[in-house]
Amino acid sequence: MNRAVTPRRAGKGEAAEPDPLTRLEAGLSALVRWNESKHIRTELAVRSGHDLPPSEWRLLEHFDLAAPMRISDVADCLRVDVSTVSLQLRQLRRLQLVEAVPDPRDRRATLIAITPAGRSALATVRAARRELLAEVFAAVPPEELGAAADVLLVVQDHMLAGMRGVPDAVTTD
Repeated sequence: MNRAVTPRRAGKGEAAEPDPLTRLEAGLSALVRWNESKHIRTELAVRSGHDLPPSEWRLLEHFDLAAPMRISDVADCLRVDVSTVSLQLRQLRRLQLVEAVPDPRDRRATLIAITPAGRSALATVRAARRELLAEVFAAVPPEELGAAADVLLVVQDHMLAGMRGVPDAVTTD
């Protein structure tokens, strides 16, 4: 399935057809916009029974992949400010989707870990998201979906590689 991104009018010396990375970037951008659109967010909340901003779901997904971490390590991994992570964690803590646990290497410090309720909420939201994706990709052959998933999971592998410097980070190695 070769869907072309609508290219802007090619200038002198420019190719009329976008290269594969340009197409991939456009597709990723569309997928992020779809996932974060008000309509999809509302539908996910209705189907899953959970309503959080996309940034908080992303943070919860981070904790699902990583071992318990200090807030400063989470901020480093995600390349955001500690204050941003702290703000997002407030709601996740209030809903008991994450919790502070003692750091076994330094009893003065605490780590943030996903709770069983957090894993359950995430599983419910992922199932609802898969239902919606099934509707979007109903006409795409399974082998093409598998190939697309393999390509996109390279992004996750790249992100997890950035976590390797953090103690006990989970990787796909």
